[in-house]
Amino acid sequence: MLDWGEDSWVTVKENHISFSFDLCKVMFCSGNNTERMRMGSLRIPSEVVVDLFCGIGYYTVPLLVHASARRVHACEINPHSVAALRRNLLAHDVADRCVIHEGDNRLTTHGLQGVASRVLCGLLPSSKGGWAVAVYVLSKDGGVIHIHENVHEKEIASFAEEARSEIERLSRDAGKEMQVRVGHVERVKSYAPRVLHVVVDLYCVPV
Repeated sequence: MLDWGEDSWVTVKENHISFSFDLCKVMFCSGNNTERMRMGSLRIPSEVVVDLFCGIGYYTVPLLVHASARRVHACEINPHSVAALRRNLLAHDVADRCVIHEGDNRLTTHGLQGVASRVLCGLLPSSKGGWAVAVYVLSKDGGVIHIHENVHEKEIASFAEEARSEIERLSRDAGKEMQVRVGHVERVKSYAPRVLHVVVDLYCVPV
C-alpha cells in the first residue's frame, strides 16, 4: 500500500472554511455542504455541543467558526480523521474551544453526562447506535438532537416519528424524561435511488 505522507493531503475550501485531509485515508463528501452550511448558520454562542461522529470536523468546525458555539466536544474513532480534525481546528484558531474525544464514543463520553444543549448524530447509513449516547450527554434542561439517517423517500415521515418516540423512551430510561417534538426534517442529498440522507431535528424539553 502506498504511503505518500504529506503529498496525499488536500484542502477543500467551502463557505470560508478550509477542510484539510489525507485523501488516501479519509473521505470528504461534497454533497453534505448544505448541512455544513446549515449548522454554520446557527447562532449559538452560549451552547455546548457534542458531535458524536465528527470526522474531520465537517460540522464541528462550522459550529465553532460561524455559529460561535461556546464549546464542542468532538468524538471520533478514526485516528486519520482525528489528525485532520486537529489540523482544521488549528487552521481556524478554534482549537481552544474544542475537546477531542478519540475512540468509541460509547466509552469516551462517560465524563460528558448532561453537558450538551445540542447533540449531532451524523453517522450514515444509520446513527441509531448513538441515540442512547445522545440522550446521555444531553442536558437535563433539554436541547436539540440532530439525527442523521438514510431513509427511503416514502418513509421519511414515519422515520421522524420513530426517532422522536425512541428518544422519548430513551430519556425515560435514563431518568430525565423529555417531551420530544420534530422541529424540522432536512433533506440533505440523494444517497441511492429513492433513498435520501435526511437530518431530523428533535427538540427535547424536560417534563
